Amino acid sequence: MKRAWCLLALLLLPSVARAQDLRDRFNIRLSLTGFYLAEQQDIQDRALNQAASYSLGYLDLRAVIDGRRLPGNFELHIDGRVRITGDIDQPTLLVEGNAISARGYLGGREYELREAYVRRRGLKVDFALGRMYVFEADGLKLDGARVWYNFNKHWDLSLFAGGYPNPYSRSLTTDYQGSNGYYGPSITGGADFSYTYDKVWGSVAAVGGYLGGNDDGGAFDPANPAGRPSTEGGRFYLDWRSFERFATWLDVFHDLVLDLVGPAGVQLTRFDVFATARVHKYFTLRGGYDHLSSLAIEMFLSNLLNNRNDFATFPIKTIQNNLIVERTARDQVRLDGDVHFGKVNIFAEGRLRWRTLVNAGEDPQFVVDPKTDSNQVAANFAWDATVGIRDRGSLKGIRAGLWYTLLDDFRSSSHILGVELGRSFLDERLSLDLSFLYARTRDQSAGVSTCNATVPFAPDRTALLTPCFGTRDGESFEPALTVSTTLGKHWFGLLDYRLVVNSTVGTSAILTHVLLLRIEARY
Repeated sequence: MKRAWCLLALLLLPSVARAQDLRDRFNIRLSLTGFYLAEQQDIQDRALNQAASYSLGYLDLRAVIDGRRLPGNFELHIDGRVRITGDIDQPTLLVEGNAISARGYLGGREYELREAYVRRRGLKVDFALGRMYVFEADGLKLDGARVWYNFNKHWDLSLFAGGYPNPYSRSLTTDYQGSNGYYGPSITGGADFSYTYDKVWGSVAAVGGYLGGNDDGGAFDPANPAGRPSTEGGRFYLDWRSFERFATWLDVFHDLVLDLVGPAGVQLTRFDVFATARVHKYFTLRGGYDHLSSLAIEMFLSNLLNNRNDFATFPIKTIQNNLIVERTARDQVRLDGDVHFGKVNIFAEGRLRWRTLVNAGEDPQFVVDPKTDSNQVAANFAWDATVGIRDRGSLKGIRAGLWYTLLDDFRSSSHILGVELGRSFLDERLSLDLSFLYARTRDQSAGVSTCNATVPFAPDRTALLTPCFGTRDGESFEPALTVSTTLGKHWFGLLDYRLVVNSTVGTSAILTHVLLLRIEARY
């Protein structure tokens, strides 16, 4: 009998070893995310009802597969996502039917391949083929090849080239699609140096390419929002990001992206510098400066407008942001500090922001002419200040927080108060969190302007006296419940529900229900 058991064990041992070997070499993460958002308002008159006429809803199925130490010293990485949602056509919107869809690049279903590449590691030379991100080159998304050469343990060089998908595309069907269905060749390539030392590490990259999509700056005709813009053409930029530890108590990070060739000319696309000073074991101070000149914004927004090109005759209420199409430059300085005693943290933060158009005067709604309208001030500056306190479980494991923000934005001011309360149970396997947010907001034009919804892009200066923005005076209430659970070492679940009540003087409140569900498995 013992002999039989030993023989069976010898037969099964290779299979067990192979299964264990696969688990050591492969990791798989599967997640299912569901989202639903709906608005309602107690008004029977359709002309006065401001709630959206349809709901947002989708299911996202995402899979991430990593393979390591494969035969031939290869590695494998695949990251893909499928979004399942409904489609809304114009006949449905015209009758304001109860349809459910997802807001996205073009709407409807999405089949996104984020990354899919193989990489071979060698003693001095590595190479990769497929779809990948070149993070050292401003997070460039590349369909092509990349080769690394390792000079030593401190320095390496990489070269890359291939197709350049539309950076705003979220589906394989639109990765190389421009405005009005136009497909243009989009190619890119470049090189980067990376360096790694004990107290300094970073990278420098030079990237060039030709983009077949829409340009990243230029005049936008408010009278013809669906007009086809010009194409992008060539672009060449530099990216330098680095981290320096000047002392045991002082760290500095910076990231700089400089456009040398492009439709907008030489532009400092982005510059971020952020310093952290551990002044005392109980006190940390952080400060930073950020500059952003938004790149390729028309590649997204012009396409959005072209697919909703009947604003004047089709004023259907939808859930979307009102975004400016032109290329804008925004700057921000930030300073924050916190004092921590054990699990208690007291913090404060302040920010000052200002914005300008790269080519001033392209958008009549953005630039205010004091000669025409003496009651308006150019909305170029904004600031906010926040103070608060958080406890991560000093009293019987209860997490609690209280914070307040005063926000003086470009066209409005807000007072925001937040309260948080939570606790974990069953040895951290179950967590419950409650939160409540209150906001009081008043726009600059509240009570003095009316809105002509049929002309959202006013083509003449006189129409700016009655714009379609800056007229709200009201309050928002947002109670929320978040439940998260860990079932064993492989499963994770999260449920989040929020009820948002938006009230405006003179109208009934709009109720918004937001539900998020996520289930994730890792192996």
